[in-house]
Order: sequence, then C-alpha cells, then structure tokens
Amino acid sequence: MAKQGANSGKIIDTPSEPPGVVIGWTHHDHGASIDLRIQTAISQAALDQKRIDSHHFLMTYNQALLLAKFLLDTTGQSLPLRQRPSIWRRIYSRFNK
Repeated sequence: MAKQGANSGKIIDTPSEPPGVVIGWTHHDHGASIDLRIQTAISQAALDQKRIDSHHFLMTYNQALLLAKFLLDTTGQSLPLRQRPSIWRRIYSRFNK
C-alpha cells in the first residue's frame, strides 16, 4: 500500500505484507464465486516453526479462469488435450443410460 510522506509530498511504496513463498492452497465454492485460500511462509525457518500465513481471495469464476490462464501462459504450459472416447465406449455409453 502506498503511503504519502507528511512534508515531502512523495509517495513511498511499502508492501502491506512481507513477501512469502506459496506452500499450498485450497478453494471452496460459494455459489457464483470461489474462496481461494493461499498459504505462504516467509522463510524456511518460519515453515519449520509452522508460522504459515493464509490469505483469502474471493473471486468470480471468470476471475479464477483468467488467473489460471495467466499462470499457464506465464509458465509456458497448457492444459492436456482431452482424448475423444473410442467408438466402442461411445456406443456402450448410449445403451447403458
């Protein structure tokens, strides 16, 4: 969060939270939104002492999709292509409904 100095009029950028490394995450559906909880630790020593910070982000499904696409593009990865079921599997599934 940016803070403004009293006399100087300059904006000083100071992080509102210390930097951390992502060590895990969970999510819960809430109707039209998702509660994404990201767990971080600021150091290996903090992790060893079980000092884990949790950050909750409430986002829409569209925001979650855009975040996922950004992360995939940034890492140069893509989702695996889904293979179409064989003809026999499709025929079998039609008769067993």
